[in-house]
Amino acid sequence: MVFQQTFCQQVVVTPFTRYQGPLSPQRELWLKDETQQIGCSFKFRGTSHRLQEEKPGTTVVTASTGNHGMGVSLAAQKLGLQVQIFVPAHISTVKAQALVDLGADVERVEGGYDECVQEALRFETETGAPYISSLDDPLVVHGHTSLFHEIREQSENLLDALFLPVGGGGLLAGCLEAYQETEMRIVGVELECVPSMKIALATQERVLLPAARSLAEGMLVRQAGALPFQKAQAYQHLSIELVSEEEIERALSLLWAYNGIRAEGAGASAVASALRYLEQAPGEKVAAVISGGNIDEKVFQEILSRQSIPSPQ
Repeated sequence: MVFQQTFCQQVVVTPFTRYQGPLSPQRELWLKDETQQIGCSFKFRGTSHRLQEEKPGTTVVTASTGNHGMGVSLAAQKLGLQVQIFVPAHISTVKAQALVDLGADVERVEGGYDECVQEALRFETETGAPYISSLDDPLVVHGHTSLFHEIREQSENLLDALFLPVGGGGLLAGCLEAYQETEMRIVGVELECVPSMKIALATQERVLLPAARSLAEGMLVRQAGALPFQKAQAYQHLSIELVSEEEIERALSLLWAYNGIRAEGAGASAVASALRYLEQAPGEKVAAVISGGNIDEKVFQEILSRQSIPSPQ
């Protein structure tokens, strides 16, 4: 694919497959499976594009709840860069270990993503290391557009709506950039406990929300990114929907039982919203981005046990 090669030849063109599970034939849901991307999430798309701008041997710094840090670390490893990452103290074990295994210097921070950003910016000021934002770096955002160009080709532009998770909004910004000249209906999906983009659009102000906890730690961003907010304000066919922890757990279990896709909480959130939407929208063809699959085994098994969804015979 020419578009992919323009960014990074190592980016994987991920599967776009029809959802298999409890859904009537009149309702059509397609899954864009970024668990099959390098690093098991969409983040490698943007970070590999951004880090091509840095000279080998450079140290870069970032803040992350896990997947963005892995994307930065993987791209840095391939490009000969060093990485300093600030992560929340409660980051999942599998993500923390992956960062260490990739050679990043990892420092845990008490608090959440926003506190990690503060520490990363302090490090940038003190050392001069470039800060790689997951939300507000135009090159990172532009790298994410490759995902949506794939969807447009794979769906033959025949979708009625596209669902995707929203944390700080980096993925959403890439989506809106890719679809800026269309009237595609985009549905951003946020957590009920941290609806930062929904509130920002309603109040026309990027409000800093209280800290919260969730299975979908990648979506626990208390303030919408400035660049995503700007793009969201300008796109007329965008709506923001909220999902609960229970809905995410059920979607995660359905993805595993019927589709063999091991999604993390954030990865299952768009599917949760799309399934709810399709209950009221027969005859439509929609797609959902499964943004990542990095989840602790213990957490994964506990969710499957609680949901008790039998695998298809």
